[in-house]
Amino acid sequence: MRRPFRFRATTGVLALGLAFALVGPALADDTATPSGMIVVDTAAPWTHTPTGVVLPPSLGPFVRTTLSQSSTNLVDVSIGYEDNASHTTFTVYVFRAGWPQASLWADRLSLAMAGTVERLGGKLAGEPRFAAFTPSSHASASALRVVQATEDGRIRSTGAVVIPADPWLVTMRMSSNTLTPVELDAALLKAATALTVPAPKKPLPAAVAIEACPDALVFKPAQRGKRDMQHAILAATLIVTAEEDPTKADAQPATAPTLCRDPASDRTRGVYRVTGEADRYVIGIGDAGVTAEVAPNPVSQELKRPAIDLTLTMFERKMVFTPFKSTPTVDQVLQAVQHDRPEAVVTDGQNIEIVP
Repeated sequence: MRRPFRFRATTGVLALGLAFALVGPALADDTATPSGMIVVDTAAPWTHTPTGVVLPPSLGPFVRTTLSQSSTNLVDVSIGYEDNASHTTFTVYVFRAGWPQASLWADRLSLAMAGTVERLGGKLAGEPRFAAFTPSSHASASALRVVQATEDGRIRSTGAVVIPADPWLVTMRMSSNTLTPVELDAALLKAATALTVPAPKKPLPAAVAIEACPDALVFKPAQRGKRDMQHAILAATLIVTAEEDPTKADAQPATAPTLCRDPASDRTRGVYRVTGEADRYVIGIGDAGVTAEVAPNPVSQELKRPAIDLTLTMFERKMVFTPFKSTPTVDQVLQAVQHDRPEAVVTDGQNIEIVP
């Protein structure tokens, strides 16, 4: 049965802040306070209800210390753990993500870790080491972890894990003042496999580390189309249709393990391309699941009115922007999502809001 679409027009301009700050520690149930704190029983497991991910009060020597959300409706939750004996901390993040693929976000985290280490007075030592593994309840090595040695700072080693959970991701960031990279990798793997992460609805391929693209994207600045309500409804409806049944082969192209990293990538943005496709790419903005995707509109192509759609995903919302007449540059995409108002907003994969 198809889910009903809810259309609603709005005259408001949507604010698209791309920086996210975590709120302070908390302790309670799934009811968010205005400050975003969540209160829980410190001695009991806490279940993230939208996904079924279970966060126990302890994971081995690590004790849960904080629980908070930076948004509402549990779409971006962080859970802190500490082991005072080894001076090691890690934080679990559960959030809805654009392109919920372990490979893409492990790649983003590998660059984010460098910034964290440098802020603490150190620098990375050697290359990051990636390894796939099988999370609890998963049928394949669909998750990816990355570990990095450091030097000259307060942190001796650091690492991260990315576990896909349908439109959600579970990530983990661990840093230690005392553990070697090998020891931290073992601790990271043990903690990650101890988490209860429900199996995805659609079987996933084994995760692989993303390689650099053999060439660079070279596009001329693209002309912009006109704001068009028909286009807004069409593009938003395609999003809803794709999200209705995640088991369809064409419903989640993000699970394809064929991405490469374009040279236009840096610490703040990762530009990724699907192998063999020169007219589509996705930008991972930061490391918390925000993406801007550029792709041909399949219906407009068939109607011989080519349009290149631009969609920004922020947690539970997908925002459709005025299309381009050809594939835009990365800078054009970032300018558009930061300064333009969208044509339509799809929330929770089913509610469509048209923006005049």
